[in-house]
Amino acid sequence: MNSPFATYPFSPNQSARADAKVPVEITAIFSLFALRWIAGILENFGLPMLSELTAILMLAGLSILFLHRMRLAQDSALFFIGTLTWFVSGSLSLAANPDADPRSTMSLLTLLLLYGLFANACTTYLRTPCSLKPLYRIMAAFVLIGSTLSLLQVLTNSGFVEIGRDNVQRAFGSDVHPVSFAIQIVAAMVALEVIRIKRQQPSNLIHLLLLACGTIALYLTLARTAWVMGLLIVAMALILRGSPLRRVLISAFIAVAGLIFLTASARFSDLASLPTFFANFSTQDAVFDWRFVDNSVSWRIVNWSIGFTQALEHPLLGFGPGQSAQSSYFSLEMHNIFLEVFFEGGIIGLGALLITLAGLIRMHRRLPHTTPQDRNARILTNAFGFALLLAVTFSTSFVDQLMSFLLYILLITAAA
Repeated sequence: MNSPFATYPFSPNQSARADAKVPVEITAIFSLFALRWIAGILENFGLPMLSELTAILMLAGLSILFLHRMRLAQDSALFFIGTLTWFVSGSLSLAANPDADPRSTMSLLTLLLLYGLFANACTTYLRTPCSLKPLYRIMAAFVLIGSTLSLLQVLTNSGFVEIGRDNVQRAFGSDVHPVSFAIQIVAAMVALEVIRIKRQQPSNLIHLLLLACGTIALYLTLARTAWVMGLLIVAMALILRGSPLRRVLISAFIAVAGLIFLTASARFSDLASLPTFFANFSTQDAVFDWRFVDNSVSWRIVNWSIGFTQALEHPLLGFGPGQSAQSSYFSLEMHNIFLEVFFEGGIIGLGALLITLAGLIRMHRRLPHTTPQDRNARILTNAFGFALLLAVTFSTSFVDQLMSFLLYILLITAAA
């Protein structure tokens, strides 16, 4: 019964509350989310600019919901203040860099407002049992449609092809990149499990099939970032709810299994050159052999090193919001949220980021933990939040993770 994946007795009273009429505000939030999701799918079929248009529509809809009550939800207030501070610091950085690319700038500033308003709307309107059932259906649809698209992309050779690996098809599902979609699938699967636990329902065949479909889609992306995230979440869920002896045994098993997985999987074989790279790494040496930079991890490290040196040229306000790819030495995003914000917004932007992160941590800390199902839902949600933080710190860019972050906020709301 202490397992994070345990089932609980079905509660008729809770079921009745969950099946109650869904308020229009909840329907509006889910509709805005679905609109942005569908727009991303349609863009993959050649319809341009839908993401930008739906982001503006979503921002307008969330603004109306905010004006409807004109108050900040207590749990997400600090996060909202953080994103607003980040928006102001980005505007100051834009004023200091008038030549910055306007599309990238407006994209980031719009995202910041959208994140803050979405978190406030979810915390204000979705903290009711009647929101769990429609949220479960949305997550189920996300997994089913995403896994179907992933399978079709691989079977029809229309998937994502890496440079130098023309014979490898990577599924990208309902997004534009395999890594982003894989993170979204992980978020959706965790949300499905959290909602099941909160609704005190057993793991039926449909639920297990949904998780199986999500796992297949996750595998087809060949996104090792999301693979590691998923394994980390499962490991944390198992370890944190066990006895001391069980924690030691599970940790040892996971360590051994992880080493076997890393050495046996061809997906991680390119990382074998990292020891040689570190032994010869130097961005200051004019004769540095760039042939040592032969995988995505070594490229990130070199980009971080040179990017940090560049960021010191404008330490106060940076190069402008959304400008890391346009202004960096390799024309690459930083794939590190802290360096990315420092590069684009300077020390002031970094301070705003820390406030935003403090707001997210506060949302996690305020999750209930009085009942077994509350504690298990909290463990899974915290594990995903930690895994996502590691992903945007060491592997992927913050700007590219709109849907991932929206799913993350919905996950926190479901666990509350």
